[in-house]
Formats: sequence, C-alpha cells, structure tokens
Amino acid sequence: MNTRFQVEVNGQVREVELVFGTDRDLAMLTRGRSSSELAKNPHLRDALEFSRLAAKRWRYYRRSGLAITSLADLHKIVRREPQGEFGMMLLAKPTWRATAPVLGFCFARRSWCHHLIVDFLGVHPRVLGNARENVHGVGTGVLYQLVQLADEFHIPCIWGEATVNSAGFYERALGIKPVSDHFFIQDEVMAHCRKELRNARQRTLAKPRTE
Repeated sequence: MNTRFQVEVNGQVREVELVFGTDRDLAMLTRGRSSSELAKNPHLRDALEFSRLAAKRWRYYRRSGLAITSLADLHKIVRREPQGEFGMMLLAKPTWRATAPVLGFCFARRSWCHHLIVDFLGVHPRVLGNARENVHGVGTGVLYQLVQLADEFHIPCIWGEATVNSAGFYERALGIKPVSDHFFIQDEVMAHCRKELRNARQRTLAKPRTE
C-alpha cells in the first residue's frame, strides 16, 4: 500500500504520509486554536471538536486492547479475529518541516462484517486558516487513502456520518449529490475515488515539487 499522497502548499506540491497513530501522537492531535478564532469559523470549531473526540475514542480502544497501531498489526488481527471490531487512528503527517506536525486525522473502525466506519475525519485545527502555509487537499487525500486501505483488505464498503459543515466536502470528494447526514463509499463511488486518486498522482507529475 502506498501510504503517501500529494497536497498543495502555497501552490507547490508536497508529499504527505498517512501513518497509524500511537499514544505519543495524541498531544499533537488535540492542540487547537484560540477561542476567538473558533467563534468566527464553524469549520474550525468542527475540526477541533472532532480531533478531541477522535483522541478520546482512541484512548478507549487502546485501553480495551482493540486499537490498531500498524498496517502489519491490522493484517495479523483480521486473520486472527475475522469478526472482531477494531479501531485505528490515521494521521496525515507532512514530510517537510511544516508549521503543524499533523495535517489531518481520521478515526475509523473495522466492523465485525468487514466494513470501514469513519467516525471522525478532519483537517487539523492548526492547518485551517494558516496564513503562512495554505494547504489544500488533506481531507480528500485521507479519504482516498481509506479507499486504498479498503482495497488492500478487500473491504467492500466505507461509511460514515456527515455534518452540515462536512456534507459539501463529501459531495465534492465522492462525486455524489446530495449527501445528507451519512455517506457510503462502495461500488461506483469507490471506483470514482480510485480514478480521482490516479488522476491526482498523474497531475502532480506536471507540477513543481518541493521536497
């Protein structure tokens, strides 16, 4: 599985790596923005709330012995417990010296019937509205990486809840309308995500890249 994807930072292509989160990552995940900024931006409020809820959910799964901390771990545990439910924290980390050590996050569960359930997905609050580094494509990249993860494990469906502030994002990323309070990624929608991921990787070849 290719765990890297491209984003645009101030108009230039940069690479981001999607990794499985650990206990050490929680502090980075929950660092937020000021209350005055939160009052002005509903997307920022959602991002901060989701990051904190994702960290809380991760702690619960970790204490319960149901947390996945690596791709190899996921392969092993699915073989051992084919109907088990497990949680994973996926973090989008920059490969350059960025102002934020975590760009995006997703807490997802593998269900007993071998589906992926997206509980929380978002851009890190420190990335939103950052005047120094204008980053685009993190959320979409994380979502498409979930499709790649599903392909590796032959998972036929990804589903989750959409909020009033995130429904438009899922419509654009998944190529479906309308999205209300839920979304499903399977069949044609999953094929759309694979195609968009391929196209994005091809487009980056023609753009300047900064390592």
